[in-house]
Amino acid sequence: MTAWLPVAAALLAVSLWAISFVAIKVALPEMRPETMIWLRQLLGALTVALIVWLRGSWEKPARGDLPRLALAGFVGVVLHQWLQAQGMLTTTATVSAWLSALAPALMAVMAWLWLRERFMPRQALWLLLAGLGAILVSAGSWPALLRGSFGGRGDVLVLASALAWALYSILLKRLVRTRRAGTVTLATLFLGWLLLLPLFILRGGWAELAGIGPSGWAAVAVLGVGSTGLASILYNYALKYLSGTLAAALQYPEPLLVVAAASVLLRESFTPAMAVGGLLILFGVWRVERTAGRLGR
Repeated sequence: MTAWLPVAAALLAVSLWAISFVAIKVALPEMRPETMIWLRQLLGALTVALIVWLRGSWEKPARGDLPRLALAGFVGVVLHQWLQAQGMLTTTATVSAWLSALAPALMAVMAWLWLRERFMPRQALWLLLAGLGAILVSAGSWPALLRGSFGGRGDVLVLASALAWALYSILLKRLVRTRRAGTVTLATLFLGWLLLLPLFILRGGWAELAGIGPSGWAAVAVLGVGSTGLASILYNYALKYLSGTLAAALQYPEPLLVVAAASVLLRESFTPAMAVGGLLILFGVWRVERTAGRLGR
């Protein structure tokens, strides 16, 4: 195994995820969140299926794996993406990216609660620092912070989606240890798409398809083929060969990429207060993961 290959795969996946924040903001004015997610997952599952077929890497999941695969599909597709899309209806791509950057630190807390991994008091301190950064990013400016203008509905939903992503990552990490990454990826995407189908039908998503314009279809294609299909294959492959700490650390550039793309393509503002908050998030998350790495030795 070439040492740099899993790292390159993770970085490319993170870049594709960064693009997804901009693509979601482009797609949402033209369709409901449920329609966007359903189309995104359909294209993502088809992309992964094609890659798995070309590589000849498909293996039938064991019957005992189906409940865990279905749970991962529900958490990663239905819950995570629905919360994120609903939140981004009322908050910016930039704020969403910074709040989503808390996911690795939330993974450490979840591993402590669920997997009984060690969690030291100083990790809680760094997590609190990252949380303060999230509040500052949500406020957007120092006067707004002093007025208590932070934590709107959209911000809370995006933060909840980061928690769902942390749970999804832990579920995937356990699945890909002894199974092919392509099989796990395709099964979770397909099962998640099936679980979302009743909501798509109930919300009348099919009626929106004819009214989607070229920009909406382009955004859905980017989300489905790139940010879901290719990114899932790449990141699950990386998870198989990288430590959880390194895989999480490679996600650090994501909010920086989103800031650059959103400022150019969406004309979103990025204030000095948000920059300070973002640095607090990255520093706090880095310290939480560094401490976790030392405990694992």
